[in-house]
Amino acid sequence: MKLSKLLLLTLFLPYYIFAHGDGVPFKEGKVKMGKTKLWCFIAEYPYDKAITVETIEKDIQGANIKRTSRKKGFSIYRGVSWQTFSNNKGDYYYKVKNKKGTTTLYFCASKGYDNYVTSTNDAETTTKITNYLHELSHKIETAKAIIEKEGELKTIEKKNAEINKQLEESKKQEAQKTNEIKTLKKMQTAPAPVK
Repeated sequence: MKLSKLLLLTLFLPYYIFAHGDGVPFKEGKVKMGKTKLWCFIAEYPYDKAITVETIEKDIQGANIKRTSRKKGFSIYRGVSWQTFSNNKGDYYYKVKNKKGTTTLYFCASKGYDNYVTSTNDAETTTKITNYLHELSHKIETAKAIIEKEGELKTIEKKNAEINKQLEESKKQEAQKTNEIKTLKKMQTAPAPVK
């Protein structure tokens, strides 16, 4: 009985959806890159594709790894050591698609020769990958909040520039009126012209 439960769990586990507290769904499955099928970790984010890619690329730059190629929408990093996942060299692939306001990230890790990381053959790396995908959600959310706050700051700066322009114009008008008053007061106190 225990063996059959373990067997069912092993067969079903690769398609199990990992849900973290933030509600971002994660799952494992195959995705095509041309005619090749890759085993991927798949995450869906309620963010724009551009900000998702920008956030991943910042992490990649921080890891100091270089892309080796692109193929069928995948960015490919072969023979690199990405410390977030492993001290050993490996191959990493990612692809981001956007549909109806949802961005889907396909993230693949391989130990080389199409030996893809799955939850059944490498639980430790799987945990690191799913943790990274979870943290990525927070990083994207923070990047989005920064963009929004920068937009709000630009709006405030624009309003302040308009207010400053109005203040300068008002100061000019004030100086002009002050001069007009001085001129009128001089005329008022001046002696009457002699006839």
